[in-house]
Amino acid sequence: MTSQQPPVLERLPIPPLQDTLNRYIDRIEPLQDSKQNKRTRDVVFSPENLDNLSILHNKLLEYDSELAKENPYSSYIEQFWYDAYLLYDASVVLNVNPFFQLQDDPTLKDTNSRPTVTNNGPYGAHTMQIKRTSKLVTSMLKFIHQLRNGTLKPDTARGGVPLSMDQYNKLFGSARIPPGPGENSCHLQTDSSAHHVMVMYKQQFYWFDVLDINNNPLFKTPDELEWNLYSIIMDGNATSATENKLPFGVFTTESRRIWSNVRDYIYQADDRTNWKNLKLIDSALFVICLDDVAFDESVEGQDDLTTSMLCGTSKVNLDFKSTAAPLNIQSGTCLNRWYDKLQLIVTMNGKAGMNFEHTGVDGHTVLRLATDIYTDSILGFARGVTTNVLDIFKEDKPVLKLNIDNKKNKHNVITIPRKLEWQVDSFLLSSLHFAETKISDLISQYELVTLDFKGYGASHIKRQFKCSPDAFTQQIFQIAYYALYGKFETVYEPAMTKLFQNGRTEAIRSVTLPSKKFVKSIFDRNATDDERKQFLQDSCKEHSRITKECSVGLGQDRHLYALYSIWNELFKDSMPLPGIFQDKAWSVLNTTIISTSNCGNPCLKSFGFGPVTPNGFGIGYIIRDESITLVVSSKHRQTQRFVSLIEKSFMEIDHIFNRANGLDPIALDQDKAYLMRSRGMSGSLEKTNKSEDLRYLLSGYDYFDVSVTG
Repeated sequence: MTSQQPPVLERLPIPPLQDTLNRYIDRIEPLQDSKQNKRTRDVVFSPENLDNLSILHNKLLEYDSELAKENPYSSYIEQFWYDAYLLYDASVVLNVNPFFQLQDDPTLKDTNSRPTVTNNGPYGAHTMQIKRTSKLVTSMLKFIHQLRNGTLKPDTARGGVPLSMDQYNKLFGSARIPPGPGENSCHLQTDSSAHHVMVMYKQQFYWFDVLDINNNPLFKTPDELEWNLYSIIMDGNATSATENKLPFGVFTTESRRIWSNVRDYIYQADDRTNWKNLKLIDSALFVICLDDVAFDESVEGQDDLTTSMLCGTSKVNLDFKSTAAPLNIQSGTCLNRWYDKLQLIVTMNGKAGMNFEHTGVDGHTVLRLATDIYTDSILGFARGVTTNVLDIFKEDKPVLKLNIDNKKNKHNVITIPRKLEWQVDSFLLSSLHFAETKISDLISQYELVTLDFKGYGASHIKRQFKCSPDAFTQQIFQIAYYALYGKFETVYEPAMTKLFQNGRTEAIRSVTLPSKKFVKSIFDRNATDDERKQFLQDSCKEHSRITKECSVGLGQDRHLYALYSIWNELFKDSMPLPGIFQDKAWSVLNTTIISTSNCGNPCLKSFGFGPVTPNGFGIGYIIRDESITLVVSSKHRQTQRFVSLIEKSFMEIDHIFNRANGLDPIALDQDKAYLMRSRGMSGSLEKTNKSEDLRYLLSGYDYFDVSVTG
C-alpha cells in the first residue's frame, strides 16, 4: 500500500486587524463599566497601539506565508499554541489534562456493584475489569491500524465538509517530555512506529507488543488479550506491600522543573535500567491503568469516580491499629497513572474512561476515538450473534497513511507481559515521597460535583424554548453565577476550528450585552415572562452568531495571542509592549473564571477538567436529547451550591415558559416537574411575574434590591 498525504484544507485565516480589535471591544464591553470601557477603547484605538499592532500583524502575515510554503499542513497558531502548553511549568494534573468517562457496557453485567473475591466469572473479582479492558483495547488497536494504514474514515462536519485530521498523528505513541538541561520548554514527542502498550496495576508497570511490524493487531479478539491482563493483575497482587512497589508514575504529577531534574538524574546514572524504562513508557502507544477499586452509582460514588478519572484519588492509611502496611502509606489511584500520555482507565467493576495530555490533541479528536471504540466494543457482542452488524472499522481505500520507517523497526514481537523493574537510591526514594505528598495536597485542594439533570434536554430546549441547546446552557451558567455572586465574570467556551488545516480552537466569550440583559431580567421584579423569553432568545442568537464566527476562524483571542507571541519573540527589545496588552481589560479577558466545554455524545457518561484559575470553575457538560450531565470543579468555591443553582436555573426557565403560555408545568410532564415535586410543591402556578422557585435561586431571599441597568 503506497503512502499518501491527506487533502490540504484551507489555511486558518488571519482576520483583518481592525475586525479583530472590534470583536475584542465587543467581547470585553459586557465585563466593564462605562468608564472602564472608554479607557480600553482609547488605549486600543490609540495611534501608537494601532501602529505597533500593524507592524506585528504584518509580521504575522509574512510568517504565515512562509510557513505555508514550508509546510502546507500547518497554521499560524500551531507553534504558539504548542508553546502555550509546553512552557507551562505547573503540574498537568487538574491544570491541563481533561477526562472522558464512557458509558457502561450494556453487554457486561453488574457494573454498578462492588466486586468481591466471590464474584462469578473466570477472573474472579477482576472479571468485569478484564473483559471491559480487553474489548476496548482491541477496538483501539483497530483504530490505530486504520490510522496508520490510511483507511480511517475522515472526520466531516454537517454536509460532508472535511475536517482537519492532523491531530490524530499526535494521539498514539506521544508523550509530554520535561525540558532537558538548559531548556525552558517541554517537548511533545511522538513515536509513530510504536507497537507496544504499557499497563499499570497497583503502581507497577508492564508492557507487551500489540501490533506487528505492519501495524496489524496481534490480538484480534478480546479473548486473546484477557489472559495477559489477568496475569498482570495476579502478579501485582502477589507482590506484597513491603516489596518494591514504587510509584514512579507520581513523577508525572510534579512541576515540569522538578520532573526535569529527576529525569536528568536518571539519565546521568551509570545504571541504564531506569532510563530504558522511561523510554519504553514514553514510546508506548498508550497506557492502560487497571485500578484496584470500584465505584457504585451513589452520588458520592459518582463524584469519587470522576475524581479518580480526572486526577486520581488520594487515600492514606492513618489507622494506628493496622499492621498490614506501614502508617501513612498512600494507596490512592493517583499513584496508578502516567499523566504525560493518553491513558485508558478501567475500574474493577468495569467503569472506563480516558485521561489525556492536551498539548497535541483537543477534545473533539479524543471524542472520536472514544466514540469509535465504545461503539465497536458494543457491536462486538452483536457480531457474536449475527453477521449482519455495522462494522465501525470496515476497511476502505487509504485516506491518510503515516510515514513509518519499518526498516529501522524490525524487532522480535513480545506478546507476553514484561514487568519494569526500577533501581532506586536515596535521591529517587525521597523524590518519590515528596511527589506523592504534593499530589495528595493538590487533590485535596479541589472538589468535583456531578449533576445528572433529567428534567429535559436538547429536544425540549429546541421545541419549547426555540434556542440552540448549547447557547441555552451557557445562559444557565450565567444565571447560576449571578444568583450566587451578583456579578458577571469572564466565561470561556472553545469553538472547534478543524474546518481549517491544523485547526484547533477559538475562544467563545459567552458574556454578551444580550446575555446580561436576559440574566438580569430573571431577577427583576418588574420584568414580564414574555420579556424574559424574548431576552433569552436574543441572547442565544447572539451566542450562536459568535460561535459561528469563531468556528470559521474569525474570533479575536487566537489572533491577538499570536500578535503578543510575535512581539515577545521578535520585538521585545525594539518595541514597547503594545498598549492593548498592558490594559487591564486584557488581563480580565484572559482570566477565565468560568471555563466551559461541551462534549456531547451518547458514548460519554461524563466529562470534566479542572478550573483554569485559582478562583474559577471548570464545567464539562454533555447535552443529550432528554438530559444534561455536568461535572463542575473548583478549589472549594461552594461547588455544590453552584451546581444546585444550575439545576434550579434549568427548572426556572421551564417555569417561565409554562407560566407565559398559561400552562401547569406539573400537568405537562411528570419527568419535567420532578424538581418541583422534590421540593414538596404541587398544584398550578399562578400566571404572575414572580417565580415560586426563585427563592431557591436567591438562597431564601427575594428579588435583588439593586439596579438592574448597570
